[in-house]
Amino acid sequence: MPLTPADPAMTIASCTPSSNTSSKSGPAPSWLRPPLERERRSWLLWTLLILEGLVAPLVFVVIAVPCGQLMSNILASIGVMISYKWLALGFVSLAIIVGMTQSYQTLERSQIVVCLILLVGTVTATLLTGPDVKEIFRGFFRFGHVPAYPDWLPSAISDRSQLLELASVFGYAGSISMNYIVYSNWVLLKGWTVRRNGSSRPDFSRALGPLRWDVGFNVVLVLLVTAAFTIAGAAILNPLHRIPNGFDLLTEQAHIFARISPAMIWLYYVTILTALWGTLNALPEIYARGAHSFLRQLLSKGKELEYRKVMNIFGGLMLGLTWVFIWTETTPIFMIDLVALFSTNIGVGLVCLAALRLDRQLPSQDRVSRWIWWATIAAAAVINLMSLIAAREVIGKYIG
Repeated sequence: MPLTPADPAMTIASCTPSSNTSSKSGPAPSWLRPPLERERRSWLLWTLLILEGLVAPLVFVVIAVPCGQLMSNILASIGVMISYKWLALGFVSLAIIVGMTQSYQTLERSQIVVCLILLVGTVTATLLTGPDVKEIFRGFFRFGHVPAYPDWLPSAISDRSQLLELASVFGYAGSISMNYIVYSNWVLLKGWTVRRNGSSRPDFSRALGPLRWDVGFNVVLVLLVTAAFTIAGAAILNPLHRIPNGFDLLTEQAHIFARISPAMIWLYYVTILTALWGTLNALPEIYARGAHSFLRQLLSKGKELEYRKVMNIFGGLMLGLTWVFIWTETTPIFMIDLVALFSTNIGVGLVCLAALRLDRQLPSQDRVSRWIWWATIAAAAVINLMSLIAAREVIGKYIG
């Protein structure tokens, strides 16, 4: 099973051909060819690449700092005092370095373990909190309902627009746009490609079986894990009038496990640190492989560009920039809003539109079925609507 994006709503992941596309998938569509052929259409690839490049170091920081604070609290409980900054820097540095040097196969196997630990740990903890199942189902189907802020929220949260909060949560549940794009490369690495077998009609049997299982597993994983954290927080933190402040998300979540049993706290530590290590460890592969695919199409000598060179340059830059942002204590909510706006909302929305355009440029027998086509249009409409909301709210908060 290849690595999979956090939200598999995209029905067509291939927005750029990889280095071996010509041998497996035919020539690249005209709108994705190098700039010497289609300069006027390279804007989409540059836009996605720039958006992801701007927020990439922030993605590392918003994950690494909470991990550092959690590890600092763990060590303080046994009498060892180490600044969370050093622990965060060590954690993210090790994850980036390992991510730069490991093979795809090693990363794939480790992610399977990480996903299983995360799924079992979070679902188990949520069930033990004893949530109101009737209320869960009632809230699950209340589409469009955004509950009012509780009275006890601190002003730093209650003063924020509910629409901005909604857009940020929506975006983070869906993951970064580069995750969807690089999935096409992972599919090629696994050999899950469409073959024609000497006829004019494509043979989907080899590709669709593994892809359905892979994407289906992701749907279940994302739904259960996202719902588990949300439900557990509502069941435990809300009655205690507790809410994460800044980067204190993980330390506040530990209260959920502490209320169940003190022994459960260590289950939380193992579950969350394993999950976030897996995320940090996968990010260098995601960004480097996606950037490599784009640059091969955008640069005049892109075909000569080696993947390992892109990985080394990207990894070095992310390592340096992450150190700067962590050490200077950049405001966490600002970073979260920027990542949600540019990568998880606008970026994913553009990828959806690119997938729809790509499908229309394929021969009719190679296109997706009608119901998937309309489902993708609906997904693109919702995601781009959330992008507009996020853009308006972020501009109003930080500029207007």
